[in-house]
Amino acid sequence: MDRFEILNEPTGTYSIFDRFTELPATAGGKTFIGLYRHEVPLALLAIMEAFRPGAGSLLPSLAVLGGWRQQNDLKDHQSDGLQA
Repeated sequence: MDRFEILNEPTGTYSIFDRFTELPATAGGKTFIGLYRHEVPLALLAIMEAFRPGAGSLLPSLAVLGGWRQQNDLKDHQSDGLQA
């Protein structure tokens, strides 16, 4: 459970972040941000199920990285011409 962090947002809602990827946790196509307090336990269960051994991708939260970077107009600044 040390991989995930529950953050209380200024709006009074909660987000679950993946400490490994430093992105909002994602499971089953849902990103866990803007949760109400009563939604957090079920969200944690969904995340833990997605991250259990043999559940598929080891880093499902990274699937949102490309879209998040594009949505926030972030560009890769690599001098060697390679793209991540």
